[in-house]
Amino acid sequence: MIALALISGAWILVDGSREHSGELSMWTFAEPHYAIYVPAVKEWNAGQHVPVDMHLIGRQVMDRRLLGGFLGSVPTADVIEAERSTASLAFAGPLEAVGFVDLTDRLRAEGILDVLNPPSLSPWTYGGRVFGIPHDVHPVMLGYRADIVEAAGIDMDSIETWDDLFEALRPLQSKAGDGGSGVDRYIMSIWDSESDMIETLLLQAGGGAFTDTGELAIDRDVNVEKVARMVSWMVGPDRVATHVPEFSPTGDRLKVEGHALCYLMPDWMCNVWRRNVPTLEGKVKVMPLPAWEPGGRRTSVWGGSMLGIAKTTKDIDAAWAFAKHLYLSEELALELYRVGDIVTPVREHWDNPLFDEPDAYFSGQRKGRMYIDLAPDVPLRAATPYFTQARAAVQNAVSRTRTEAEKAGIYDAKSIEPIARRQLELAQREVASLIERNAFHRDSVAKGGDE
Repeated sequence: MIALALISGAWILVDGSREHSGELSMWTFAEPHYAIYVPAVKEWNAGQHVPVDMHLIGRQVMDRRLLGGFLGSVPTADVIEAERSTASLAFAGPLEAVGFVDLTDRLRAEGILDVLNPPSLSPWTYGGRVFGIPHDVHPVMLGYRADIVEAAGIDMDSIETWDDLFEALRPLQSKAGDGGSGVDRYIMSIWDSESDMIETLLLQAGGGAFTDTGELAIDRDVNVEKVARMVSWMVGPDRVATHVPEFSPTGDRLKVEGHALCYLMPDWMCNVWRRNVPTLEGKVKVMPLPAWEPGGRRTSVWGGSMLGIAKTTKDIDAAWAFAKHLYLSEELALELYRVGDIVTPVREHWDNPLFDEPDAYFSGQRKGRMYIDLAPDVPLRAATPYFTQARAAVQNAVSRTRTEAEKAGIYDAKSIEPIARRQLELAQREVASLIERNAFHRDSVAKGGDE
């Protein structure tokens, strides 16, 4: 406790001196973003602007400082780049209690709302008001081992739905030692332990833990049906799914071996593969996600960040000018794609020829253009402080459903639906009980629904 008091005191003294000097501060949680921003901040500080001091801090530390600043008297940065789980902590009460500056009128008056990809604003829009500029879009495609699939003469362009995918690729499944590849090979990498993947596929279907207006809806019919179908991929002797963990040396080895043929691939995941499994260059391609039903959505969304301004800033106009410099710059948008494979939400930059350049890692595909073509169709997501807990509750429900179905020998999706419904109803009650304990959030959601 003494150590924490000393650290907090030092931080307050440092931040206090910054306030008196007229300098702005910025926090970001992502090292790749930080590296890209360094030249832009130097350029900004060299001009006739209020200087900015940028800091790279961990997400857990940012969470604590953000809440301390918004709910108490602990200083925060003036400009804050926050990942979705961090930013959502601000949306737990009435509009007037949100610790970020309401940017809606500024965005509208300056025509910025018209140049941003509309769905990318949804995670930062609370009570009809926008509290952050989106950093990204993060559309999701399907990454697949083109070298294996095309060698078998399979035309991936003919695949429209998930059922089409599994039917077309099923002949490529094999077990180690059966004369196949020498390793167990499955069609799809998705498992009940991967909450992000489960959320991504439910959002694609128009489901998810919350409605677009922020109402809890874990146990709605679309989730029941899609969870049952996902679980049917993971159970039985003829299952088509396996677990290839991302961000893991074990997972990287399994990718190289071809343990799974297909993967969920948001734009930023392209960069993870490029860095972690360079030996797959020229062996991978991407395509729009198979739809759940014919004519359905061919993409989804995974992850996201925003840039917001803390209400505690001493100079909102200066912070706003810097935020626009950083997030609306075409130069930085292009660098973000070059360095991180991330496509910008600023639509006026989409025509840049950089996004049409062939990508050697992805077999010469013009993947930037492919992601941008899908950007307007990414699903909406509600701004709620409970999405992390709800996502975990859904993932636990999927795990319980898979375990129960496996034990009972129930492998087809229709027969799994009653199990999925029971487990999702339990998850609904768990999260609803949590939300009910926050009277401010409950009332604010109710008002938002009336609007």
